[in-house]
Amino acid sequence: MTEFCTKCGSQLADKADFCHKCGSKIEMVKGVPTAMPIESKTPSQPKDDYDSSKYDRRRNIVIGLSVGIIAIIVVPIVLWSIFGVINYQHIGTFSYDEKSMEYTNLELVINSSVGSIDIFYDDSLTKPFEAIVEVYGREDASLLDAMNFTTTYLNNDTMEIIFDSGEFDFFFWDKKVFTYDITVYINSAVTADIFVDADTGSVSLSTEAIDSLNIVSIDLQSNTGSIDLDMTNSVNTTVNGLNLVTNTGRIDVDLGVRTALNDAYVKIVTNTGSIDFEFVDLISADDMTWEITTDTGSINMEISQNIVYPFQFLTFFDVDTDTGSITVDFFFNATIGYHFYGSTSTGSVDILGSGDEYSSPNYATADNLYDFELSTDTGSVTVTEM
Repeated sequence: MTEFCTKCGSQLADKADFCHKCGSKIEMVKGVPTAMPIESKTPSQPKDDYDSSKYDRRRNIVIGLSVGIIAIIVVPIVLWSIFGVINYQHIGTFSYDEKSMEYTNLELVINSSVGSIDIFYDDSLTKPFEAIVEVYGREDASLLDAMNFTTTYLNNDTMEIIFDSGEFDFFFWDKKVFTYDITVYINSAVTADIFVDADTGSVSLSTEAIDSLNIVSIDLQSNTGSIDLDMTNSVNTTVNGLNLVTNTGRIDVDLGVRTALNDAYVKIVTNTGSIDFEFVDLISADDMTWEITTDTGSINMEISQNIVYPFQFLTFFDVDTDTGSITVDFFFNATIGYHFYGSTSTGSVDILGSGDEYSSPNYATADNLYDFELSTDTGSVTVTEM
């Protein structure tokens, strides 16, 4: 008699113990071959089994972060190239001057948003003032729109010359926004009161080694840019006010020889940048305080003083940096008394080989005194006599 598997219906071999088709065990139940269920264990899913949804989420996160990083880097560059000064081009040069030497007193005010400003004294100039201006702007901009000088005659011998670039914006369709590189020449016979404020750009003033200049005041400021006051080899210059301030940029100062500086308080200050400062035989009519400070940068001073005043006189130098070293090289006439005090949080102090403080033997009795307070958080303090 032919026997069949009761589970899959396949024909069984004679006296088969298992179905060759489905593998069920065959047992005789009441004389009838019957497929018996076989307990099987399904392997458990490992915990780290592949999960495509989790992978897709991770991939999307990585892609999103990558796109975000690229956007942060690329988008500002693209926008700046469209709206910023990268897309500016040289559109021309113009000059502005005053020809009559009747005006020998000059009040000069320059406010510029973007660009360099360089001022030179010129003893060959036949007029009191001249400016040469390089102009950069958008394509098709008009040079006439960039001529932002005005002159006001205050009295018979005084003129006020003002340059104002206006506010700088980045809109590419604004054809009346410019950047400027300004070069100014001042006749050496002119008495000038100079104020310069640059938002972005360097500022410099050079006396070109001309002697006996008379300057009412020098006030040079910049938000982002260096400041350079160069009076090297100029002798007997008179300056009644001095203020040099920038937020980001170095400051270089050379006050020349025998300059008469009649200012009780002088600021030479930058937030980020080094300061180099020097003079020979400075003349002053009264006590004077110098603030020479930077947050990040070194301060280097070289001063020589042979002049002795016939009255009591005190010059105080407050010299401070957060991060950077301070170096003072000096020479004083034997009649001048001087005192140095130096401090640092991280670094060394060497004042004339005597640690952090030194007073000259005549300090208590001298009429002409120089006091120095030199302070840095991170950096060394070194004082050396030349």
